[in-house]
Amino acid sequence: MKRRRVLVLLADAAVRLPPRRGHAARADRRCFGLRRYSGLITCEVIPGQTAQELKAAFSLRVANGRADYEREVLRPNGSGRLGVTERGTGTVSPGGEVSLAGSAGGQTGSYEASYRGVFDGKSLRLSGTQLWRLANRAPHSRPCTVTVSQTG
Repeated sequence: MKRRRVLVLLADAAVRLPPRRGHAARADRRCFGLRRYSGLITCEVIPGQTAQELKAAFSLRVANGRADYEREVLRPNGSGRLGVTERGTGTVSPGGEVSLAGSAGGQTGSYEASYRGVFDGKSLRLSGTQLWRLANRAPHSRPCTVTVSQTG
């Protein structure tokens, strides 16, 4: 009887132990469908605000029908980062339709973004807009395209 009780206690303790870090990450990807994508966002010029078309890195994570993304916001002249990050979340339908919504804001203005697309194998092309609100200016809608491919 004592031996059975000890085995039950040991089995219970083993179930409660957290898995090793690397092992847990592999299990998450296998059981929950975690996928990472990286690529490029391209947006049109904002007249009177940006000097050139935006081209910046874009990263996306997808798991269990949910998605989240982020990208660095660049200076209007494209010369470097502002220290502001656009972040957003969204959904992925069983048919591969993706819908994302996010935002970013800093001292000079803010915007809300929405992007939509459909997975094509291991890549995804999204199109959408950023609705900019800049000081002393009317709101401006900026068209954007995002292209990403699976990285892991």
